[in-house]
Amino acid sequence: MPVHVEELTSEVAVLDGELPLSERQVEKLVLMVLRRLEEKKGEAESNRDATMLRRAARPPIYVGG
Repeated sequence: MPVHVEELTSEVAVLDGELPLSERQVEKLVLMVLRRLEEKKGEAESNRDATMLRRAARPPIYVGG
């Protein structure tokens, strides 16, 4: 069963016979991995934003017009 997430590709092969995991367990595992990848992506974005150099201590004030 190929799984592709952005640049991560993994393929799992199961031989005929008894499956080591049920279909439901595999789906649950895949969902857990996808959630964790999203968390890691969010952490990386947060870290990048926290360490980004800025021209001012706060963003400019928008004055509507």
